[in-house]
Amino acid sequence: MKEIQAGYQNEFNFVLAFNNKQIKNLDPLLREVIDDLYPGINEYCVVKSWRNHINNEKADIFVKVDGYIRTISIKMGSRNSVHVESLTSFIDLLNKNNINKSVINDYCLYHYGINKDKRRLTSKEYCELNEDKIKKINNEFKKIDSKIIAERFLLNGNNSEYQIDGIIYGTPNDFLWINKHDIIKIIERTWNKTSNSVHLGCLFIQPLNRCINENKKYLWMRDYIQIKWYSLFDDILDFKNNKNNYAV
Repeated sequence: MKEIQAGYQNEFNFVLAFNNKQIKNLDPLLREVIDDLYPGINEYCVVKSWRNHINNEKADIFVKVDGYIRTISIKMGSRNSVHVESLTSFIDLLNKNNINKSVINDYCLYHYGINKDKRRLTSKEYCELNEDKIKKINNEFKKIDSKIIAERFLLNGNNSEYQIDGIIYGTPNDFLWINKHDIIKIIERTWNKTSNSVHLGCLFIQPLNRCINENKKYLWMRDYIQIKWYSLFDDILDFKNNKNNYAV
């Protein structure tokens, strides 16, 4: 029997934790989520929940109370990948937001890791040898509205039918919750974060796989970007502890 991946199993566990429970009988952490998504709802209402089987959408699970559906993204572990899209569609996004053409070209060189001698480098090698280019890319990218980035990489994606209503980080017994308004505030708050790698606030941009070893099985990944939110847990915790400082 094929083993279920830990992330998928965690989504199923949340569905089981929510489904067919009266709100008043939910675990306090789960109750916090429902109260945030359905302010003032009757606590005798029953929650329905199911997993989203379309894997390229932002929503991992759905919850339904009193006929109203809400969508949730589930994350766990470290080095969270929160978004994948083609390099072509990402470049379209940059063009639509008036990013300088030379900077877009510099980003493409970073993406493929192409050095002056045409040798393909790792991200670390490329960034160490091209600090000025990376700084230029980051400064130019910051001109994009942070809300546009939050919606593209975290809330909507570029092909999702539903915008998510929030993110759960953790497992049903121990997790943190932030709604979509919190997410926008966190991205805005971290917009001026500095790094020696390409990023937009707390979100780091990198190739899905540079495939330096030329493995034909993964060559297609070269033409896709992925977004990593490495500090997801810390950023949510900071938001929870300093909520008043995140007013937008």
